[in-house]
Amino acid sequence: MVGAGVLSLPYAMAELGWGPGVAVLVLSWIITLYTLWQMVEMHEMVPGKRFDRYHELGQYAFGEKLGLYIVVPQQLIVEVGLGIVYMVTGGKSLMKVHDLVCKSCKPIKQTYFIMIFASVHFVLSHLPNFNSISGVSLAAAVMSLSYSTIAWSASIHKGVQPDVEYGYKAKTTSGTVFNFLSALGNVAFAYAGHNVVLEIQATIPSTPEKPSKKPMWRGVVVAYIVVALCYFPVALIGYWMYGNSVKDDILISLEKPVWLIAMANMFVVVHVIGSYQVQHLVCIVVGLLLMILSPIGGLRQIIIDAKTYKFYQGPGVVILILSWVITLYTLWQMVEMHEMVPGKRFDRYHELGQHAFGEKLGLYIVVPQQLICEVGVDIVYMVTGGKSLQKIYNLVHKDGGKNIKTTYWIMIFASCHFVLAHLPNFNSISGVSLAAAVMSLSYSTIAWGASVDKGRQADVAYGYKATTTSGTVFNFFTALGDVAFAYAGHNVVLEIQATIPSSPEKPSKGPMWKGVIFAYVVVALCYFPVALIGYYMFGNNVADNILISLEKPTWLIIAANAFVVVHLYAMPVFDMLETLLVKKLHFSPSWMLRFVTRNL
Repeated sequence: MVGAGVLSLPYAMAELGWGPGVAVLVLSWIITLYTLWQMVEMHEMVPGKRFDRYHELGQYAFGEKLGLYIVVPQQLIVEVGLGIVYMVTGGKSLMKVHDLVCKSCKPIKQTYFIMIFASVHFVLSHLPNFNSISGVSLAAAVMSLSYSTIAWSASIHKGVQPDVEYGYKAKTTSGTVFNFLSALGNVAFAYAGHNVVLEIQATIPSTPEKPSKKPMWRGVVVAYIVVALCYFPVALIGYWMYGNSVKDDILISLEKPVWLIAMANMFVVVHVIGSYQVQHLVCIVVGLLLMILSPIGGLRQIIIDAKTYKFYQGPGVVILILSWVITLYTLWQMVEMHEMVPGKRFDRYHELGQHAFGEKLGLYIVVPQQLICEVGVDIVYMVTGGKSLQKIYNLVHKDGGKNIKTTYWIMIFASCHFVLAHLPNFNSISGVSLAAAVMSLSYSTIAWGASVDKGRQADVAYGYKATTTSGTVFNFFTALGDVAFAYAGHNVVLEIQATIPSSPEKPSKGPMWKGVIFAYVVVALCYFPVALIGYYMFGNNVADNILISLEKPTWLIIAANAFVVVHLYAMPVFDMLETLLVKKLHFSPSWMLRFVTRNL
């Protein structure tokens, strides 16, 4: 459970700061413990079968072929990345031992120590399986506890450094943001355990009366208490003693007592040797997403080194493009999974969740996340609709109109939904949906067209708005949420595909995927001009709704805001709630159920 990544936690704290750092450490501990519980529960969720590998879970969830395509590439990316990090960590530790023991010796490049470390793996890699390295793995477990204890105790022995500083190291705001993302990757890397949890549970005897998940979960809880006792002291004490001058490996920052630090580094070498052979996916969901943040932080240096840096500077363009690519890829996954089980079509997200995780666990995992997202989206849509109505009023009554609060406009907008909400299903609002599709294209085109017409503002500025580093970081994450919110389509893709005729010879995924490609070309033609032209014209003074920043031509802006109002509705939430009430709680589908549920 205790990985070599614990040594980089003080360095991560230096990039995060005291406030966010402690919060990230605690949240990571809680989230990874929760995802471990999910793994333990899923190991025997199918009676008579035990899932011993991640790809087996993937194949069960997505099909024999598609499961491999989805899971294995992600596994390989993470495993190869972990292998590289562990090679470098082992090489650095060997180099530290050499420098401590032989201070007057000729310096040897770190590359050579990594090669020496790799030569040991050349032997171990030819051992057939996990059982063949059980002795090394046992030693690795002891070593991990040992060097963690040495790391924080030796830091206390050395004391707080006289020149210690706790501010962010980067001199620029963008540097601070990307270092923050890299630190999140370091924290995610440190929380190991998921990589072998399925294999470990497979060794525990199991019967229907005494399933393996109970003793396994008790073991996980004990292990994670040990993790907390190792990780938190190393991270907090290491950062307290060295501040932002701490090395990316806390043992590198330590010099005395020489014998103890040399021994700790050898412990790291032994631990990494034992762990290197058994690295799998760090975490199915949370770990993988956080690990992606680290390469994003490194992407900054690639952009800086490019000749076109001045054109591409800043992460905005990169995030826009990455979001487009990633959401298109996940849409492809949804299209493929719709009919992955012969004779069955998954029309809702919770149906996929139940197929993947079981009837009960699938609902617990999927439905809460759906509700959080859908309710959040509806709240944002209500506010956006209300603001658009207010903008129309202000444009029409510039001279003598009474000032009306935004709250009242939101309530007026909500009253329209009170009527639409009682329509029974998606088909009942097909006319509104068609109008919404036309409206979305219209107001997007008006947004960037009117921005071009207005021209670049005289006082335009492109710097970050926040005056503090912490404010900039949190604004950055808020902006990521705004970008994610903009890329819609996943919320109704299964329902749309369900309306397409399908046969074994001509499955629905063919025409559906063509439609998705066409739609995403249109998305690119709408989103990129609005984002880039809007920011170019208004800079950091742009309002959170680009149409709010525009005033003329009045008639066109009024039309655009009216288009936004028509575009918004909350039918997906109502449909999901009623489906659950009818199928799971056995309510009779009727106008009374619809009236009570949607009004509440």
